[in-house]
Formats: sequence, structure tokens, C-alpha cells
Amino acid sequence: MFNTVFKEDRLQCLLKLTKAGLKELVVFKCDVFIPEPVKREVVDAGKKKECFDAFAVEKNIESKLIAVMDTPRTVVRGDQALIALFKKEAHDAVATDDLRLARQLKSLNIPYILPGLILYWLLKDGKTDYKTTVWALRQLSEYISDDEFATVRLLMEK
Repeated sequence: MFNTVFKEDRLQCLLKLTKAGLKELVVFKCDVFIPEPVKREVVDAGKKKECFDAFAVEKNIESKLIAVMDTPRTVVRGDQALIALFKKEAHDAVATDDLRLARQLKSLNIPYILPGLILYWLLKDGKTDYKTTVWALRQLSEYISDDEFATVRLLMEK
């Protein structure tokens, strides 16, 4: 099973999937982990602002569809926690669409995956069918770049 650490920062990867109505599609088919600082940034802070997404992610944490991982006490920011967690645990990739973080991950040789490519991976791995993936990508299209959408569509056609 694909093992993914999710980065969250406002409307990032997992929240985009949530807004597009696709979070369950992903969390039922992938192992999803978030570091404790990311939970604080997304769920705890989001609940204070009464963001629906924060409550939806919290529900998945409570039902064990998303695992919250401890990080060293010296790590306080979500980005740092992702890198520390990835280095400590065996994960396949960090899910993010934060360009600054993607550059940092690339410089550290840490694989990362964009939200649209998660859908492509699910198709390629036989976890979804073509029709479901096309539907999911259309749902996600409002929250990702035109380039990401076009790249995933092109990959799907190969």
C-alpha cells in the first residue's frame, strides 16, 4: 500500500482533496500520516476558525484513517516535522503542492507527490478505475493548476 506523509498549510494537498470530496477515496486506499505539528496547524487551528475541513480531517484521525505521528520536541513547524518524519519512518513520498517545500524536498532527495498525481497513482496501482479517476480529477481541477491537471490527463492516456 502507498505510504504517504501529508503536508498541510492552509489549502494544501489533503485539504484540497477534502474540498474536492476525494479525501475518503484516498484515505481508504493509501496509508496516510501527518506529523503532530501538522495536526496542530490544520485541525486545532482550523477548528478555532470553524473550518469544515478541520473537522473532516479530525474525524478521519479519530477513526484511524489518518495517523498522527509524534515528532521530536525540537521540531515545531509542519515542514520540519515532515522532513524529520520522512527520515525517521519508511514512507513512499510526502504529499504537497507547496512549491517552496517541494524544492526543499527535492534538494534533500525526498520524493514528493502532488494531489493530482495521487489520483494517477491510484489508477496505475489498480486501486481505482479509469472512469473514477477521470471523475476525481475533474472534482479536483478547481483546486490544482491547469498544468497539473493536463499532466495527469496526459499520463492517464498513456
